[in-house]
Amino acid sequence: MDTPDDSYDEIMAQAGNDGKFQRRYNLLFNFGAICFASMSYMSIILALNKPPHNCFVPGMQQYNITDANLWKNLTLPRETDNRGQLGYSKCQMYNITEQHLQRHYSEWSFASSDIIDCAYGYEYDRTYYDRTPITEYDWICDKGFRETNIFIYNRLGELFGTVIFGHLGDTLGRRPVFYLSILIITVGRLVSMFTAAYYVVFCIAAVVGSLTAHSIFQAPLIIAMEISKSERRGHISMMQCIGWTTGLCILPMVFWATKDWFWALLIVTMPIVLFMFIPSYTIESPRWLATRGNYREAMVQFRKIATINGIRELAFDERVLEKRLANHRTDKVYGLASLFNGWRMAKNTMLVILCWTVCSVTYFTLVLLSSRMDGNPFLNFMYQGLIEVPAAFAGQRAADRFGRRATNAMALCCATAVCLVLVLIVRDPANEMAATVLTTFVKFCISITFFGVNLQSIEIYPTCLRQTGMAVGTIAATIFGIVGPYVVHLGTEYDVRYPFLVMGLSSAVGILAALFLPETLHQSLPNTIEEAQKFGKNQRFWSLPKAPQVTREADSNTDKRHDGSDAKPEESIRLTVPVEGEEAVGR
Repeated sequence: MDTPDDSYDEIMAQAGNDGKFQRRYNLLFNFGAICFASMSYMSIILALNKPPHNCFVPGMQQYNITDANLWKNLTLPRETDNRGQLGYSKCQMYNITEQHLQRHYSEWSFASSDIIDCAYGYEYDRTYYDRTPITEYDWICDKGFRETNIFIYNRLGELFGTVIFGHLGDTLGRRPVFYLSILIITVGRLVSMFTAAYYVVFCIAAVVGSLTAHSIFQAPLIIAMEISKSERRGHISMMQCIGWTTGLCILPMVFWATKDWFWALLIVTMPIVLFMFIPSYTIESPRWLATRGNYREAMVQFRKIATINGIRELAFDERVLEKRLANHRTDKVYGLASLFNGWRMAKNTMLVILCWTVCSVTYFTLVLLSSRMDGNPFLNFMYQGLIEVPAAFAGQRAADRFGRRATNAMALCCATAVCLVLVLIVRDPANEMAATVLTTFVKFCISITFFGVNLQSIEIYPTCLRQTGMAVGTIAATIFGIVGPYVVHLGTEYDVRYPFLVMGLSSAVGILAALFLPETLHQSLPNTIEEAQKFGKNQRFWSLPKAPQVTREADSNTDKRHDGSDAKPEESIRLTVPVEGEEAVGR
């Protein structure tokens, strides 16, 4: 690795790597912006919730029947639901003719040959929703796959957008990608609000709104990581997790208050646009600018950061940056192909892809299930969102104490065991409360893993490929995550055990991937592809990361500075870091 005098981290420390700017940036963008981005992104799930429904059969008024269950018993056949329980058919009715209506209903009798599809429309339970696209345009029964297909199209949009904007983040810059992400997700959601009557157009708008579903979260997170000291990386990731969770908790309350998908989407979509108009804090990453050789603009960003951090004069200028960071410059980057440059980098990329896939499939299956479980869909959604707050704190503490690798593996072990228990108990209605609690615990475990994998994706890739590296994980997760909505469909329509079986098996596979990823705690962020190719080379499998220790030389330098000696700005603290297994190397 580079000597301290040549490192970007030393230069960043002189501009302030843990000051007011970093705290305010995280509060604004990794909490505030992410809060509204998560609401806009996840709003389509609640907007397309499918309320309980049955065939509408006219005739209740003719017989003065006020008991809806009595009328259902007379007019609807029975069928087995996804729990194996017998209930009223959702999509079929008895063929009631004029001859039946001329007699008293007590004289009616029907055979299986009298069962037909709904002939007079549908009745919806409007306890929680007054209006959704599904209730307005009857996207149920023979059109029931429309909802599932829209989720699939969304995932395809995420896939396509992640490839494009992940690469643009490393070539065009983090800041312009963040602006584009806000504009695209806003336009997509607004267009979809006015086009539900035209299914094809609605699908296209939903795809557009999902193009930047990942880049809108990745860009501010990467910028924050690249302008902060290494000890704060776990805290920054936790801040974004809390912003995401806050949005997930507010979102169902907005839907519950309005009971109308149109107004709810409008309320949760528009505020994100405001974050495009904070010029003092919407910076470009100076680390990224330096790797592109744009030292003049990097100095502009350093001065912005230093000014807000209370540093009036920097000890370096553009020429000093070019001299000290010339070996960090990367001109040739070949997009996704660069992530497989060398065996170690290729192995790490494959393991990241596997971890992302397991987390994504499990997480979004749980999100879709939460609003389709029995009871209040908004409270169910909020409960599963709330559990991510303690998960973020637990994930940050565990990842910074025991390392990213051990934290991820243990969380996936717990998720696997609980999913197997759920497979055994979930069909029994008497176990509904226990099933809800255990499902929420699985969400807790997966949220911890999401936290750790997200952090590792940033820490193992070089600056010139950092957003591309995060993107490739989400690309693979999106490809395999396409099965998620179908798994939920199988669970809600056929057998409620299927989703938990799939999640349990995938989590078991994820344990192995988590264990063989290199540990990134207390490691400097790699700047070049060459550094990334060596990352984790000599780490021992059965070792836990150790915090860096300040040497006597560092203490001596610090004392001299306190005594008022003329120490040069370039002088830095030398650390002894047990980077590779138990061996200590000088930094």
